[in-house]
Amino acid sequence: MRLSRRNKLLACAILASSLSGCADYMNHRDSVTLGAGNAPEANTAIHTINPFPPGASNTTIVVRN
Repeated sequence: MRLSRRNKLLACAILASSLSGCADYMNHRDSVTLGAGNAPEANTAIHTINPFPPGASNTTIVVRN
């Protein structure tokens, strides 16, 4: 069965319009732009009460000769 040119164009138009809905999926993400970076991770690190182990504040380094 041969499809006419009109039917082929109609099929392409239907396919293109159905796939265009997939492009809108990228608009539903947790950032303002694609280049937003790691803001959620940075905010989590900023609000961590004590991110370093207790020995990290010790600035005295023992050097052995």
